[in-house]
Amino acid sequence: MNHEDAVRPCAEADALKLVQSLRALDAKQLLQSAVERGLTFGECINAFGVTPEESAFVSAAQAMPDDDIEFDDRTVVSRSERGAFVHCWHFVPNEAAGIPEPSVMLEALQYFAATHQGGGDPQLKAKYLALAQLMDVLGAEFDELEGTPREVVPSCFDLGDVSIEMLPSRLVAELAAIALDQGFSPVLAEALLNWIEHQCNLLDQLAAEMFVAAA
Repeated sequence: MNHEDAVRPCAEADALKLVQSLRALDAKQLLQSAVERGLTFGECINAFGVTPEESAFVSAAQAMPDDDIEFDDRTVVSRSERGAFVHCWHFVPNEAAGIPEPSVMLEALQYFAATHQGGGDPQLKAKYLALAQLMDVLGAEFDELEGTPREVVPSCFDLGDVSIEMLPSRLVAELAAIALDQGFSPVLAEALLNWIEHQCNLLDQLAAEMFVAAA
């Protein structure tokens, strides 16, 4: 018997079970299930959206000049009595949302640790000390990261009073996540994690240039 023929009934049975389980879900449950499996908002827009060629409202919206507004190739239109609402992406800079510079957020993270850690975990204290050392040396340079990042190989940095066996970007992300669980501002924690997501390589590169990797 061909091996493919042998496994096909099992595969077909599994597929049938999957279809039956999906049919048992209502629309909201089905959407939640899809999100848990990786469905993105962009994919939903593509499914429901239309192009400028298909909608006069999308075409008109894209023709309106505004540097802070962007449209997807396909976007969603909601008709009203006198026109339509066209989905767009309106860019809002950090300062307009009240999000401070990274150095200020890192100082807030340090202050939170100093006032909430108490006895604390020695290893966690060492990580906050490492962050303090980074802040002392790099300071406002955290706020001016730019350029094309290079891959940073060292995973151990000698910071003088303490060494860290991880990249600085990972250190910041880990401390922000821990502090969030302990009551740190969710707005600042999210902003720090977003900053790390976009600037991690530049931060690690800057730290590698300033500190000699420990032997």
